Amino acid sequence: MTHPAMRIALYGALFFVVTSATIFWTRFAGGLALVWVGSALAAALFLTLPRVHHLGAFAILMGLSTAATALFGFGPAWALPLAVANIFEGWFIAWLLVRLRPQRDFIESEGGVASLGFWAGFVGPLPSAIVGGLMAVQIVGGTWLFHAFSWWVGHGLGTLLVLPLALLLQSYRREDFANMRDRARVLAFAGVVSLTALVSGFAFHQSAMPLLFLPIVPLVFASFRFRRFGAAIAVLVISVAAAFSLGMGTGVFAELAMPLWQKALFLQFYLATLLLIAFPMAVIIQQRQRILDELGDREAMQRLIADHSDDALLHLDSSGTIRFASPASTRLSGRGSVEQLHLAAFFSEFDRKKVDRALDKASRHPGLTEILERSVGRGGKTRWLEAKLRAVETSGRKVCGFVVTIRDITARKLEELEMTREARTDTLTGLPNRRAFLDILERRLDVADQEPFGLAFVDLDHFKQVNDTHGHAIGDKVLSEVGAIMNGMASDTFFFARLGGEEFAIIVKRPLAEAAADICERLRLAIEKHPMADSDGKAFTVTASLGFAMISERCSASMALQAADAPLYLAKASGRNRTCRAQGFGRLTRGGAPIEQARIAIAG
Repeated sequence: MTHPAMRIALYGALFFVVTSATIFWTRFAGGLALVWVGSALAAALFLTLPRVHHLGAFAILMGLSTAATALFGFGPAWALPLAVANIFEGWFIAWLLVRLRPQRDFIESEGGVASLGFWAGFVGPLPSAIVGGLMAVQIVGGTWLFHAFSWWVGHGLGTLLVLPLALLLQSYRREDFANMRDRARVLAFAGVVSLTALVSGFAFHQSAMPLLFLPIVPLVFASFRFRRFGAAIAVLVISVAAAFSLGMGTGVFAELAMPLWQKALFLQFYLATLLLIAFPMAVIIQQRQRILDELGDREAMQRLIADHSDDALLHLDSSGTIRFASPASTRLSGRGSVEQLHLAAFFSEFDRKKVDRALDKASRHPGLTEILERSVGRGGKTRWLEAKLRAVETSGRKVCGFVVTIRDITARKLEELEMTREARTDTLTGLPNRRAFLDILERRLDVADQEPFGLAFVDLDHFKQVNDTHGHAIGDKVLSEVGAIMNGMASDTFFFARLGGEEFAIIVKRPLAEAAADICERLRLAIEKHPMADSDGKAFTVTASLGFAMISERCSASMALQAADAPLYLAKASGRNRTCRAQGFGRLTRGGAPIEQARIAIAG
């Protein structure tokens, strides 16, 4: 039913037949029909039609309702007003459902079923019940409250019984009949329907025992086995059996001491209760089955990804023990198997505490991903591994494990290290630059009171004349060769850096002043004796002035630089090509008090 006109025609024909039968068979004592399912059919039609076709459908259904009432009900006088109230009720129910439940999951979720029951079965019939009660008083007499209540109950229960089934049949091509094609399932469904019919017939057509609860058993079984479709068909079968018993005046209904119209209302209430028990249960079962199917598909996809991924995909328990590991784990861990081992098996034995801290942090922040990067030895080579950890919570927000990915980031790490090295290296001389020097100086100053060190400045003498006389290219060559001298003397004890221009610095990690003086003098002599050549090959020499101080207490970087700058200034002022040392370096306070005047010794 894709075309709106065809849909309106089919629903209209069904509406006329059902409402005519309802009016003819369920009007007791000349009053209102006790069972009314026309509103459910009208609401189902309005729910499936575009809004542009609502007015046309309203007019057609109103005409059919008018004809049914005129032929089988109160006659032509009140047929049109009653038809307006009935069709408005169906439209109003549809409007309420779409307005208040725009996702339209009326038979797809628990919330949708609850909305359907409340808005369609309880609220929807209220406006038309008020108007219908007033019209019924004019037609057959009696009290408005009685007629309004009868309208509200009959229409509400009828809608509850039929609207879920109507909506289900509208979607049968998508889901509910898809699995009914194989013979075994058809036979099983036929067996469940037959069982429901037999149990219902027995329960309703005997009066020796109160067995109205008995049809619930096959109803629940049908709901579990065939989901929403099974629940709807089972309720329909039970309805037929109960209606037949009521019409024949036999069985349990014959024993009820109440008028026939009250028995009919009781039957509607009973059937609506069964539907409200079975249908939500069937929806929940179908939802959970869908979730299980999705989980199965997702697990299959994850297995496929895990088997072909270069990353190790792991699942850990709450203690960090590996419960599942993808094939790449063997290569990245260097082990035959890592399952039942701690995550630290991927790293060195000294990294266990770091791994535990990362797991603890991930468990305290389940919504965040914790990243751990460590270097490991594999086959005589150093490799870098990156682990990304995320905690997994239970429904009670308790961490039950972790999911982890581990990848080899050696290439990226080497690039990062190379970029860092380049950012901290002077391109002309190959020496560490000013940034690297200040980083080292800050670290040395933090422990200067425990590990004193020497700090020296180096300045090439009359370097401007070199540039002016021989050109900047030769000047750059001089700087490069001086840098080569310093690189040749560098060690774990002696750190050289270019600060900029013709200025250099030295950090002597050994605490003895003699070591600083020795390296400064060795450097000065090496520069003085190193032959330089201009662009014509003519030899010339350059000299350097040096000043150093011993730093034995913690202080700021600027204070330490001032301490070494003072002897350098004196060396240049004293004729250059010499080393000056600050002796008796004044007391430095941790609060940064000024340096006392140093005594300067000149060497060279």
